[in-house]
Amino acid sequence: MSWLRWTAAILVCGWLGQYPLAMLVPNLIMERLYSKGGERVGYNQIAVGSRPDETSRDVVRPSPDLFYALCAYNLEQEPVKVSASVPERYWSMQFYQMNTDNFAGITNQRDEQFRVGTQVEVTLIGPDADPEDYHGEVIQSPTARGIMLLRASGIGDDSPAQAALEDSRCHSQ
Repeated sequence: MSWLRWTAAILVCGWLGQYPLAMLVPNLIMERLYSKGGERVGYNQIAVGSRPDETSRDVVRPSPDLFYALCAYNLEQEPVKVSASVPERYWSMQFYQMNTDNFAGITNQRDEQFRVGTQVEVTLIGPDADPEDYHGEVIQSPTARGIMLLRASGIGDDSPAQAALEDSRCHSQ
């Protein structure tokens, strides 16, 4: 009978323990990525990476078919302006809060194909800012800190994708 109690206790502890773990791990991953981005080029600056390979781990499980650029943003003092050229092939700008939740995104796919060949200009504002105070394309972050991730297709002639990422900017206003 005591082995049944031990088994039940272990199962209950495991079941209860999965929730704190599930809440903690994403935050730890983002803190590490945020710190690495800030150390590499500073906060509210864009860092363009080289083509990922089997050793690359700046982005979790990166695709070798994509180029990546990252901006670790901090909106505590002021908004951040993000600008990026949109190439013809796959391109995406995604915004993540510090628990890995994706809260906004812009792409050149499906309904947003009109963006191909344009320059995307986004004002990223903090959770307490009023979007009505800004003009143009405004994205409101639910948290003051987070990550903006640019991705562009590196299949075939990758020079337009690489050039688009290198021309991108992320800076305080």
